[in-house]
Amino acid sequence: MIRKPNFIIVGSTGRNTGKTEFACRLINQYASQHTIIGVKVVAINRSEGDSCPRGGKGCGVCSSLKGDYEITVENDLNPTKDTARMLLAGASKVYFLKVDKNCLEKGFAALLKIIPEGAMVICESNSIRKVFEPGLFLVIKNAEDRTVKESCAEVIQYANKVIVFNNMSWDFNPDRVLIKDNEWIIREKATAIILAGGKSSRMGEDKYLLPVNGLPLIQYIINQLQGHFDEIIIGANDPQRFAFTGLRVVPDVEPDKGPLMGIYSCLRASSTEVNFITACDIPEMNTRLIHNMMNLSVNYDIVMPVTGNGKHEPLYAVYRKSVAEHAEAILRNNGRRIIQLLEMSKVKFIDFQDQAWYQNLNVKDDYLQYIRKTGQKTCNRQ
Repeated sequence: MIRKPNFIIVGSTGRNTGKTEFACRLINQYASQHTIIGVKVVAINRSEGDSCPRGGKGCGVCSSLKGDYEITVENDLNPTKDTARMLLAGASKVYFLKVDKNCLEKGFAALLKIIPEGAMVICESNSIRKVFEPGLFLVIKNAEDRTVKESCAEVIQYANKVIVFNNMSWDFNPDRVLIKDNEWIIREKATAIILAGGKSSRMGEDKYLLPVNGLPLIQYIINQLQGHFDEIIIGANDPQRFAFTGLRVVPDVEPDKGPLMGIYSCLRASSTEVNFITACDIPEMNTRLIHNMMNLSVNYDIVMPVTGNGKHEPLYAVYRKSVAEHAEAILRNNGRRIIQLLEMSKVKFIDFQDQAWYQNLNVKDDYLQYIRKTGQKTCNRQ
């Protein structure tokens, strides 16, 4: 399945979810800075004949499709039409794709040919999620309606965020949807914590300063996380050494107590309930995996990846702030093992799928292997 990070799909479980208004807010937010293209997709099930899927005689849109698909450009400014509202919100162009539900790939391929290079696309649809992976797929549901229409039920498992609408507002604001490097991203109500308090004895030099793509490793990690979180903090015992990052540095409550103390100290200092914690020696941040873990954290204290051979990754996981109480109890009893924290918490383990991106830089050979694998030419180490 192709990936199109410049697309955001806004779907819904049914009617009266404020879906079009949400899309229009996004258009209005970014139309002055980017070329924004609006798209509305109607996937038609011809097995239903001339009947309207919403009941009654309908508007005639579905029955008017003669071929496999049809793309029209919206020029009407009648505010009663969804596509016209997108145009009025500031979209450069708005396209309406009517497509036989069995020809979605064909219709989408035709749409791609007319989307301008570099444009950011906001698409209203459920069904189109079947044929490509966008930067974001948001599903909005009405708080008072528990039903899910068929087109949404087929794809809701792919949603990056399910948003609840209560007839007045959403529980997730449109201003938390951002554009970063021509990709749609979500800024979570969460904190990213980078633990950098280790001694780097096996590496032979400070890990956080290792050059990666011309930047200190920790700055390379920070750049990837920026925009995805309300706050980023560093856990380390020498704040001055990290002054160049401009971030808040949280020292351990008691030094030389290991990573569990770092987790405890930073969770205690965090301003949010949900926190992503990573070590400073993991150069690649898989933001899709991170957001998935944060979504799962609603019902768990800790969400942690586990490799195929059963190895846990406690320093690339999501922790709720309340976990600090358990960590404090362990430390008070002179414990240091993070595994004890798991025994005291409600934990969700998820499989590390496609680990090709993941590498932990423990020793010099790990670092050199990573540099060679990523084809970087800014490192002169042997």
